Amino acid sequence: MWAFLACVVGLWIRHGGLTDLTKSWLDGWLSISGITGLLASACGLIGVVLIARPRTLERNLGLDKMFVWHRYLGEGMAVLLSVHIVSAVIAGTADGTGLWAVIRNYTGRQPYMAIATVGGLLVLLVTITSLKSIRRQMSYETWYFVHLTAYAGLALSFGHEIVLGTDLSNDSLGRWFWVIVHVLVLVGVLSGRWGRAIVSVLRPLRVVQVEPLGDDIGTILLGGPAIHRIEAHGGQFCMLRVLRPGLWWQSHPFSLSAAPTTFGLRFTIKDRGDASGIINKLRIGTRVAVEGPYGVATPDAAVGSKVLCIVGGVGVAPARAMLELLTRDQEPIVLYRARSKADLVHLDEMQDIAKRVKGEVLTLVGPSISLAVKDPFSGPSLRRAVPDIAERTVFVCGPDSLVHAARKGLKDAGVPTENVHFEMVWW
Repeated sequence: MWAFLACVVGLWIRHGGLTDLTKSWLDGWLSISGITGLLASACGLIGVVLIARPRTLERNLGLDKMFVWHRYLGEGMAVLLSVHIVSAVIAGTADGTGLWAVIRNYTGRQPYMAIATVGGLLVLLVTITSLKSIRRQMSYETWYFVHLTAYAGLALSFGHEIVLGTDLSNDSLGRWFWVIVHVLVLVGVLSGRWGRAIVSVLRPLRVVQVEPLGDDIGTILLGGPAIHRIEAHGGQFCMLRVLRPGLWWQSHPFSLSAAPTTFGLRFTIKDRGDASGIINKLRIGTRVAVEGPYGVATPDAAVGSKVLCIVGGVGVAPARAMLELLTRDQEPIVLYRARSKADLVHLDEMQDIAKRVKGEVLTLVGPSISLAVKDPFSGPSLRRAVPDIAERTVFVCGPDSLVHAARKGLKDAGVPTENVHFEMVWW
């Protein structure tokens, strides 16, 4: 990433961009417009590479961290794009041309500028709808559909970069470099992100079993001949796409709640008001496309170490799957936080497994205001519950609030940062 950005800045410097900053009012603003335009496109391309989910990157970084970087790059691209547009307009008025005339030039009179304007607006729309305050007001499906238009935004902007860009239009080497980079990104997206999606649709699994666990939560078991292509591990999650009218175009992440076998993959799913509620009501035999698995918080990270799992909500699913794969020498302890006894999903299963591996499941039930301990995840509270906590590898599974509280408490309890593993929710 840094090497690519260095090449982009080097291209700008090679064409005098640095010296143009102090030449004149016109040259200075043109130079700013040029570098911000190049960097905005570069951030967009890197963001697309991350969202294509290259297997090597995902196995080393984790999909959640890749998506976080994707969001940072998207926000950076929007800021750079805004500066690019403003500086280009200022440069256009430097020779006395009126503001309205410059705007008309940049939105239609000059070749490729009309579609570039549409592309820029799409990118800004995607960025605005990705702000947390706005995103929370939208359904996942709506947000996802809007987010896909970013591909169109980048594609529509490509023409004006090549034809009108001062750093590319008169430099055949730079132009070929830019074209090759775009082609490589396109190939990566088609073969990676969309290639894997197509394979999952062509070789789907089928619903083998549906088991309700409460009013708004249940498990589904997926199986079939294509299960041999999925090499999953406890603690990982998959993207599920129900191949039914109205649902086939959207996929949702769900964690495995049992160690995967050749018989099937089990997922525990809570009704959150979107497609998750429909999945728990699927009929036996329904086809489901499965992408993945994803996730790096697996038992492999705790080989030779004692284990502690801090879980809450549907975060119990990956903890339940990991617990099944741990050994007696790891003496796993599970700290299970729930608002009510009805929310203690898979508790009996986890207690049975824990007994077999010299482990223990500790529950903390009730609203926060009713607890005897003000902060159950503070360093002192965690040390009292698990005296040897500093020697353990810790997996934190649950909502963001639990993850943040547990990470802070674990740090205070003396657990090294590298021994704490978690997957942050990116939606």
